[in-house]
Amino acid sequence: MVESNKFSLLRFFAVLLLLFGCFTSVFAQRMIKVTGTVYNTANPRHKVPFTHAAVMVYGCKTVAEGEDIKAKIDSLGELTLITDNITEIDKNGYYEILVPDNGAIVFKPDMGKCVIERVNNRMQIDVGIDDGNPLDQVTVTGIRKEIMPEPKNSRLVGNRFFPFNIFVIPSHNGNSYSRLIIQPYVLDCNSGDTIAFCKPLVYDGKEFHRTQDRMMGYDLKRDPLAKFVNPLPLSTERMDIEWSDTVLVKDPNGTYSCYADFCIEEYGGISYRKTHQVNTCMNKRPMRFLEYSFMYKNLDFDDYKETPQVEKRNTADKVSLTFAVNSDRLTDTPENHLKLEQIREKLKAIVNEPGAMLREFHVNGVASPEGRYTSNLRLAERRMKRIQNEITSILPRSVLARVYQNPQARVASWSEVVELLKRNGHVAEAEEVQSCMDRVPNNFDRQSNIMKSLPFYRELIIPCLEELRQVEYLCQYDIYREPTDEEVLADYHAYGLEHDYTRYEYWRLFQSLTDDKELELLAKKAYEVSLEQNNPWILAGNILAAQYLKRDTFDTRILEPFIDRSVSRVNFERRNVNTGRLEIINPDAVIVNQLCMYIKAGDFEQASIMVKILPDLKEYELMKAYALALGGYFQGGNTPEEKERAKQTFDVVKNSSPRNKVIMYLALETRLGDMQAEKALEDLPQNEALTWYLKATVAARKGEAGFNDAIQALSACFKLDESFIVIAQNDGEFDKDIVDTALDMYKF
Repeated sequence: MVESNKFSLLRFFAVLLLLFGCFTSVFAQRMIKVTGTVYNTANPRHKVPFTHAAVMVYGCKTVAEGEDIKAKIDSLGELTLITDNITEIDKNGYYEILVPDNGAIVFKPDMGKCVIERVNNRMQIDVGIDDGNPLDQVTVTGIRKEIMPEPKNSRLVGNRFFPFNIFVIPSHNGNSYSRLIIQPYVLDCNSGDTIAFCKPLVYDGKEFHRTQDRMMGYDLKRDPLAKFVNPLPLSTERMDIEWSDTVLVKDPNGTYSCYADFCIEEYGGISYRKTHQVNTCMNKRPMRFLEYSFMYKNLDFDDYKETPQVEKRNTADKVSLTFAVNSDRLTDTPENHLKLEQIREKLKAIVNEPGAMLREFHVNGVASPEGRYTSNLRLAERRMKRIQNEITSILPRSVLARVYQNPQARVASWSEVVELLKRNGHVAEAEEVQSCMDRVPNNFDRQSNIMKSLPFYRELIIPCLEELRQVEYLCQYDIYREPTDEEVLADYHAYGLEHDYTRYEYWRLFQSLTDDKELELLAKKAYEVSLEQNNPWILAGNILAAQYLKRDTFDTRILEPFIDRSVSRVNFERRNVNTGRLEIINPDAVIVNQLCMYIKAGDFEQASIMVKILPDLKEYELMKAYALALGGYFQGGNTPEEKERAKQTFDVVKNSSPRNKVIMYLALETRLGDMQAEKALEDLPQNEALTWYLKATVAARKGEAGFNDAIQALSACFKLDESFIVIAQNDGEFDKDIVDTALDMYKF
């Protein structure tokens, strides 16, 4: 008896231990993957992702542990505390971390206080941190002011204009106690606006300073024109002042004129003042017909791969199970066993997946309509409950408590039998069944008895009834996972540009789209979104720039945020002092595309800076030479290096094509250059209008000796292409007589 009591007590305690184990397993912590974005809320009207500094993310098993970590970090004032569960936001402010569903997350910004968030079974937690408005990096560059007059019949090469003239001062206009001031300035011929003042020319008579000192207490240190005074003194003799200057203009395709104010000042006042036009709006443009093409370069997608962000995906599984007649037992078929096992495995996978959350679980039991309706309904309920209990038994109570369940039981109607008969091609029989239903509507029992008397009941109706005896299982769940390529493309085809994509999704779409217009619009949206977030995206910007260049347009603002002019090289690796991430400064593709943008925009000064950044490689040689040549950097130079570079530029462009050989020799504007150009013209097609236009240019430069040849060549050009008429009328290479006579010959 005592022994039996001992065994009873042992069994009792064993049962208690098992129950305790089950109890603890039910309430054990479940690890989930939490994702989100950390935002900077310094500006409450425009929160943007935290990208300018590092933010550490700590996963805590309990809220209490999170409070302890927060207090410790805040008291020490450190950014990093060594723990076994820590991560960091990426360059887009995004993070991922595994934590218990009832734990906590602590966020530590670079210079700010910690922020703690309770998980509370949330799988996406976005956090706002006020870190103030960070100062952008400032690059200080010197601005060199240069004069930009527009000379009469002078050269216009790139952004540089070369005005010149000889100012004749007749005798007795000046004297030894006077000052001559000449102030040239440039006008825009289209708007009439003054766009630049050249350096003034100042000539003082020998007695001018002493006279001023006697009469007015003249102080040379307070004279604003003192630094411009020429050593040659003003006198009563005639003066021929040769003047030239170089002026930078923004639009190399504009037309400009140069004027000058002439003023003679004496101690008693101004004795002479008059304005003269120095140069007309007729400009020489020797580089107008240079033959060149643009290249564009794409960044390597693998070098700029984005981190895939897990997203909530609504997913549903639907399975049908069939049953034996008048029973809640499944029909013993391999299909049923396989479907039931798949249901169990799917639910287990959802429960054990940190990134999944079961939302709804529905079981709908259906009985076929033969027999009594009430009995059939009870049978449907038994089928539904059996499957529901069998499936949900594998789910932990903590999970099952959060799942919405809506079990349903119903009896299929004979109308469903009608539809199945039609589906199987038995239209006449289906109509007969419908007729039987119409005889006793809403009386399911009598309908069932009538159907059994139909001659095709056993052959056609019973198979339909077997198909209706089933339980439908529907499971809906959210899963946080990376989107597949197919899903990303499906979202794009469904929503287009109206959809909000992550950078990873943009990255995938950039590689999938083949239509240039679609790619440009998508890249433009991605780039504009990145600007709104104060985090310009180099990949989207470069794709947009390349697409612009493809269709012969430009916008120099696109790639500007990704260029550091203080670094005179490409692909320079530098670690960001704020985030610690390694960055590539001045990627070669960005510099190449921006160089082409500046060329198209006519900003050859900035283009020359891009040329200096690009390495001296064969693949860039011709494009760099084009940029320098179009900007006028193909002759002259102040140092031996600059002179050598100008010579190399001239030779590379000259040898790039027969036409460019003529253009470059003409651009020298020297007698020897004109002779070389005339000789090189023999290699150009003689049936092209441009060839004859260039022949006319060479002849016009010979003056009176080439007057008739210029007219003949220009007339031949007009006959081949009328569009050259307007070009010639505005070209400083030809005077009005040559153009008008050539036009008369063309019309005749």
